[in-house]
Amino acid sequence: MSADSTNKPLLEIVKNSKKPTSKTGNTGGSGGNGSSKTQKFGEYVIKNGAFHQVKTVKASPDGSSGIIEFPLCDFVCSIKEEVTQDDGLTDATFLRIEGRRASGALLPLVDVPAKSFYSSQGNWANEHWGTLPFIYPGAAKKDNLRACIHLFSQLNGDVPRRTVFKFTGWRKIDGTPYYLTGSGAITESGLVDGVEVDLGAGHMSRYQLPAPLTGEQLKIAVADTLALLDVCPSKPHIGVALLAAVARAPLGETHPTDFAIWMHGLTGSKKSAIAAIALAFYGNFTARSFPGNWSDSVNDAEAKSHQAKDAIFVMDDFKPSVSQTEAAKLHAMAERLIRNTGNQAGRGRRDSTMQAKAAPYNRSMMLVTAEDLPRGQSLLGRLLILELTRADVDNSVLTRLQQAAQAGSLAGLMSAYLQWLAPRLDQLKKDFPKNIETFRNAALRDGLASSHPRAPEIYANLAAGAETFLEFLEDTGMMTSEQSNVLLSTVETELQQAFSEQGAYQIDQDETERFLQLLRAAFSSGNAHIACRLNQGPPPSRPFAWGWRGDAVDMVGDKIFKPQGDCIGWHCDTTGTTPAEVWLQQDTAFKVVQQFARSQGDSFLISASSLWRRMHEKGLIVKTEPDIKNNRPRLAIKRMVAGRNVRVMILAADLIESG
Repeated sequence: MSADSTNKPLLEIVKNSKKPTSKTGNTGGSGGNGSSKTQKFGEYVIKNGAFHQVKTVKASPDGSSGIIEFPLCDFVCSIKEEVTQDDGLTDATFLRIEGRRASGALLPLVDVPAKSFYSSQGNWANEHWGTLPFIYPGAAKKDNLRACIHLFSQLNGDVPRRTVFKFTGWRKIDGTPYYLTGSGAITESGLVDGVEVDLGAGHMSRYQLPAPLTGEQLKIAVADTLALLDVCPSKPHIGVALLAAVARAPLGETHPTDFAIWMHGLTGSKKSAIAAIALAFYGNFTARSFPGNWSDSVNDAEAKSHQAKDAIFVMDDFKPSVSQTEAAKLHAMAERLIRNTGNQAGRGRRDSTMQAKAAPYNRSMMLVTAEDLPRGQSLLGRLLILELTRADVDNSVLTRLQQAAQAGSLAGLMSAYLQWLAPRLDQLKKDFPKNIETFRNAALRDGLASSHPRAPEIYANLAAGAETFLEFLEDTGMMTSEQSNVLLSTVETELQQAFSEQGAYQIDQDETERFLQLLRAAFSSGNAHIACRLNQGPPPSRPFAWGWRGDAVDMVGDKIFKPQGDCIGWHCDTTGTTPAEVWLQQDTAFKVVQQFARSQGDSFLISASSLWRRMHEKGLIVKTEPDIKNNRPRLAIKRMVAGRNVRVMILAADLIESG
């Protein structure tokens, strides 16, 4: 085939094509209203209200050329803004795009993920505008449309860019500490509105702080705030602990907050009203507008507690009483959130490509209101538990605090505190952990807060937070040095009282103590029994306490006792100087306790081997024998029972019988 015959169709296309009136610059409007005006930029042109690609082609072997305009779509659009959303884990970038069809119909403003816009496989226009826009088929056309929009959007300069923060708390911007809040940010110079914070819908949007208070207004706010110490006259440690928590919360940037406060009591004890006062220091909150509650999903609760960085975050109304199934779910949620807080780590996840995803974790000072306690001694060790009764709260003091909260006085004081903290934040990152260590060492030395190994650390965090707040009051002239010292001494004393009450909760949740309590209850309810080692009958003393019942008498008038439930061990009476012992069959005893707990709607989740080790560590197992192979004591030893050797765990009979 000759060259002439090969190129003839192309020559006809070039001759019939219409050249743009100008190769550079604008020659009309945007073309988004159906007009016939054109606008050329780079290799693209707007014609008849739609984007076209302009392509120069060789028309013949002699080197002459022509221009072809390929339509890419039937609309015109531009990127109005590039928005980066920073949630403290990952940055997500969106392009705000607005357009107009060739017919003149408006294509509304949409937020398109940047990765979707720049993806060669994506179809962002139809995903966001549905069937309104039409894009001509072909991968090359999609690539050119993306480049065309990008170039068109930059005709008048770079696309405006801004960052939207999705969390509260401290963040350095251009080297300066900013405390982010829904109304902007608090800095050394006060409230600035040049920072955008979007906490989403719902009550999270209430995290908004006003401008810092000064002068006489600040004095009034301080007086109102100190009234919190008297909100529970019979239990002053409750008000002290809440004030210390309010002061400690914004210091999470200097040292992680790896504990929570659990406030529990019967309905009507005003625990939610008290919690709302603490929360009101950080925004426009009431007892009917908490940011979190226990009906939230666990993922939502984790995400919101991550958002509420360096602030009080309330989870309201822990009440696992709907059904056993729902109660188990609620306790599981509590365990996950508390461990998330204590470990300062979220639940790991993977995306579709098995790459690790950043997981949210609690960065707030979490305050829980509840009618029950979470299960497990280790969980309680991560909490300061405050118990309220209906008679504890002084209503006149509570009313005063609620009025101050409604007037924004408490939030204004917090803004002033944050303004004071801002220029000191870098130094506090060095000093505050040392202050915590000083308080902790003193607590350990004096035997304070000894209910759990974590208790001295929690005590030290709250005491150090209160000390920092009192330094602020001194520096701003709201309190003298003498008054500050007296108040700090009161804070320390009351916090010590709060932690002295923790021991009772720890004992209630101690797995070894629960095992013994459930074992005694199983005997009393007739779910198990202990037999005499010698004759397999009832133990000689107090058979009822060992699971036997006497409902008949023999011919001489003595009671006839019958065993109840499974036999889980044997009673060995006192011999010489050796006190009475109980020889437990470990597996049978553990099974009975688990079943008995389950029948009560409770659970006993610790493994048998862990339970026996803890009992041995506490010195409850009377006798052991060496295990040469494993180089550790064997807790189940051989004993002769009814003519056969069995392995049993030996406990003092008095431990089980009398408790």
